[in-house]
Amino acid sequence: MYKLFILATLSTCALLGPLAGPLSAQTATQNKSVAGTWLGVLSIGGAKLRLVLHVEDAGSGALKATVDSVDQPNGNNLQVDTITYKDNALHFEMKALTIVYDGVLSKDETEFVGTFKQGTGSIPLTFRKRTIQTAVVQRGRVTLKSCESPTLPDGALCGTYDVFEDRQARSGRKIALNILLLPATNSKPAPDALFYLAGGPGGAATAYAGDKFMVSLRRNRDVVLVDQRGTGRSNQLDCPSPGSPQDMRGYFGEVMAPERIRACRTALEKIADLKLYTTSIGMDDLDEVRAALGYERIDVYGGSYGSTAALVYLRQHADHTRTVAVFGVAPPSAKLPLSFAKGTQDSMDRMFADCAADQACNAAFPNLKEEFKKVIAMFDAGPVEVSAPNVYTGETQKVTVTRDAFVDSIRQLLYVPEAAAALPLLIHLGASGNLGPMIGTAFQVVSQIDAKIARGMSFSVLCSEDTPFITEDDLKKANANSFYGDARTRPTIRACAEWNAVKVPATFLDPVKSDVPVLLINGELDPVTPPWVSEPIAKYLTRSKLVTIKNGTHTGYPCIDSLVADFIDKGTTEGLDYSCVDKITRPAWTIPSK
Repeated sequence: MYKLFILATLSTCALLGPLAGPLSAQTATQNKSVAGTWLGVLSIGGAKLRLVLHVEDAGSGALKATVDSVDQPNGNNLQVDTITYKDNALHFEMKALTIVYDGVLSKDETEFVGTFKQGTGSIPLTFRKRTIQTAVVQRGRVTLKSCESPTLPDGALCGTYDVFEDRQARSGRKIALNILLLPATNSKPAPDALFYLAGGPGGAATAYAGDKFMVSLRRNRDVVLVDQRGTGRSNQLDCPSPGSPQDMRGYFGEVMAPERIRACRTALEKIADLKLYTTSIGMDDLDEVRAALGYERIDVYGGSYGSTAALVYLRQHADHTRTVAVFGVAPPSAKLPLSFAKGTQDSMDRMFADCAADQACNAAFPNLKEEFKKVIAMFDAGPVEVSAPNVYTGETQKVTVTRDAFVDSIRQLLYVPEAAAALPLLIHLGASGNLGPMIGTAFQVVSQIDAKIARGMSFSVLCSEDTPFITEDDLKKANANSFYGDARTRPTIRACAEWNAVKVPATFLDPVKSDVPVLLINGELDPVTPPWVSEPIAKYLTRSKLVTIKNGTHTGYPCIDSLVADFIDKGTTEGLDYSCVDKITRPAWTIPSK
């Protein structure tokens, strides 16, 4: 499950861009009380951006500062050019981003209440001072301490737990699994904890600690986030990104170029045995952490690949599982990325139909389907050179776009409801000869997703559990009648030929069978894990409930957050209120003003 933000290409107000650089300072007075860390939340439309202002005393009466935009890729250490504090008034500027903030310190000196300005936009913004109370807590055999990060919720506890990389041999290299525990807010918590599993493969569970949906999950029980081996701070197996915020070209070239995969494998083999980072091994790690923390039974919640991991945990450790909730369900039999072709085609077909049924969208884009065919046909002769805006630098870049990268970027745009709502306009502009807005928008989404994934760990999973079981017949059936084709599957198979992976037993693909309560949630608009991927497994989960969101895609929704929290509290799918699911709608289409 991914939560992303669309930047200036689509927004009416530009958000922060990740421009890091050297700091400068201006002379100030009365700055002793403002040095420290200040937290703010910037609300722009439906998006919320967490900002962390770090203010330091630079000596001789001067201040220096940086800003972290927590929810944006490469958003740390953003340049603050000038900062002053005088007569209880704070003023700082970030010139490259046209940002100005002015705030007044409260009487108790705990917050600045003021206004955030960017360009011509103006938004209220309060920065609250963060103070961290240091505590050491013993949970079972694990020693946890107050987390030092100012972006984490109050009371968050951090620690590590060592496991052998080779669990079978129980010797050799060890992995310090990164643990973040959010204590229940209820003074009398339930004995079972919730373990949240991240998507990917390659996402870090601890990255979600500050997300809003955690609030309801921890209301009656502890929430435990463990970075699965190979992710986050658990011996992360990452590969260099093909592009960067300053240069988008790499994201649109050859998908998974073999030479890049070989170089990454060679580098990672120095710190890991790449054969030992599969889902089954990772879930045995998770159960060892469960036991070490002293929980007899746990609830497990996972989205996207996290659903795969959750179902594998259920299969291997059902006796310690109270409930399982999965969103964007990818069962072990999914053989990803095989479903992408039909899933993306189905999602686009729904978009064409929904736009045609909407009076305003149809009036603006009456020939949308034909225009899309025209855009795809542009790649018949090979890669297309596009001039696209880079929202991070504010400059226009010339980008050579391959067909595989282009159609895969459409898949990723379909993850994000706001981006999908803009697709008709982007397609229309592209058919008119201007692909720049589509590439510029896709760059934002693709780079944000890429920043969340440890690609080395991802290959160790996909190359062991998925691609070895994909046949030519599978490819032929999956790609039939889809513009997407094998844009991701064949590159992944080629990449796996360069990876040092081991094929797991074919029984890994067998259906998970259990009478543990399981809540299965999918979106009809999901291009990756549509409902037909998970529907066949429900009959093997005898106490399961399959929920389909008609207008849902591969992202989270407040309704689903509440539903999952209620399910875990009750411990059963029976008697839940599912009515909000039918109220989930698409965002309004992006229609150009006349």
